[in-house]
Amino acid sequence: MAFLDFVNTIATKTILPGITDNVLKNDPLLAKLRKERTEPYPGGPSWQENFMYDVVQTTAYDPGDTFDLPMIQTTTGGTVTPRYYETPVVAYIEKIKLEMAGPKAVFGYVDNIMQNAAFSMSATLANDIYRHGQNLSGSDRHTKINGLDEALSDASVSGWDGRTYANYLTVPRSSVNSALNSPMTGPTANVAGPISFPILEQAASSCMLGPEMVDTIITTNLGFSYVKMVFQPQQRFETIDPELGFQSLTFNGAKIMPSQYAPGSRTASTVDTKVGYSATTGETMWFLNTKYLRFYVATDSLFGFGFTGFIPAQNNSVVAGRYHFSGNFTCQAPRLSRELFGITG
Repeated sequence: MAFLDFVNTIATKTILPGITDNVLKNDPLLAKLRKERTEPYPGGPSWQENFMYDVVQTTAYDPGDTFDLPMIQTTTGGTVTPRYYETPVVAYIEKIKLEMAGPKAVFGYVDNIMQNAAFSMSATLANDIYRHGQNLSGSDRHTKINGLDEALSDASVSGWDGRTYANYLTVPRSSVNSALNSPMTGPTANVAGPISFPILEQAASSCMLGPEMVDTIITTNLGFSYVKMVFQPQQRFETIDPELGFQSLTFNGAKIMPSQYAPGSRTASTVDTKVGYSATTGETMWFLNTKYLRFYVATDSLFGFGFTGFIPAQNNSVVAGRYHFSGNFTCQAPRLSRELFGITG
């Protein structure tokens, strides 16, 4: 128990309203997905993402020629399963009703712990979106969302986590004519050195297909600084994204934005570790055509970022509830996006 000194006995503390979040960070990719690429998940054990992976051959002919009429499968689908996340919200009913209530409370206790739970959920999803959701040797993440490292693979070249992904969702990449392969060469995904203008240009162009091109590039804070140092001041256009509120650079029409959850070399704090972040060698950079990214959120009022409500314990004054999410993340066209990693100063 703290013993109050003379000053604290006779003087009233001044507590500024509100709480500053000095722990968790925001993520521009998750913010963009929530704003622009959210899809409803109405329920059921799974759903399907469809894509084309072959064509029927067109043949020139002379009048009277016999036509070849092959029956060729050109489309298939991958099964997506929902993933479930929960954040516990625990309190003493005395603090809710009495000690941290009424006119003496400068901020709402319940609001505070609910906001912390929402931040924790957001941070965990932001962290997981750059990783994988498979049960692999030494890395069982089958309860996590199917993230970008898994989606943006070619089954042979390792991504930033040192892994290859033979399947995307339930589809073997080898069985669909490389239709689900992301560019991992030209330039090589593992930069293993400084970023440069030619590497940026080649990486962006490797994702181009007709009118399709990268519209968003996510990197770490340090990666963002490296890019700024590469460009001459007269070449750089720097702005605040008016919709998302994140600092950005513009490169070939794509917005480059820094994320605290993109894998990189910064030292992980205790809080970072709780949401799953772990440092890697060098910085990552994600070239994304967000038109083909989908963030599925349950339409159910509880599992679509809802709260169970506080439930009292039977033998004490603790009340507890849970903040829930169910859904998943998919990339319909992996060949139109890619990753770079191992970027150093």
